[in-house]
Amino acid sequence: MSERDLDALLEDCTQCGLCREVCIVEALGAHSITSLLCGEEQYSSWLCSSCWRCQEVCPQGVDIHAIIMEMRREEEPPPGHEANLVNVLRSGYALPVDSGVNSSRILHSLEPVQLIPAKWLEILLQGREGGKTRG
Repeated sequence: MSERDLDALLEDCTQCGLCREVCIVEALGAHSITSLLCGEEQYSSWLCSSCWRCQEVCPQGVDIHAIIMEMRREEEPPPGHEANLVNVLRSGYALPVDSGVNSSRILHSLEPVQLIPAKWLEILLQGREGGKTRG
């Protein structure tokens, strides 16, 4: 997406601040994409909980998701983000799940987490920088 396209996405934003008021990330003291929408220079598009509260309250119907995705294409992901992505693809959880976790789950009468084979994970990650992950 070009800068002009991003400008078009931002065009309808009146900087009313409603998005920032309902943002969970902002409430915790961090600066998410809603800070950008309110004219701040310090923010990270990677700090989004995907709760979509901002989208729900926007009186102008600004496509905040599209803005987040475009900004993420332009920003480097924070450290650990790639590892979390690999973990989500592997197990459905952002934190690592290994045999130790499954041993604990079995002790508590829970079924073990089924991990996908490493080969499948490689296939899922192909296309990201020639099959190599950033990190």
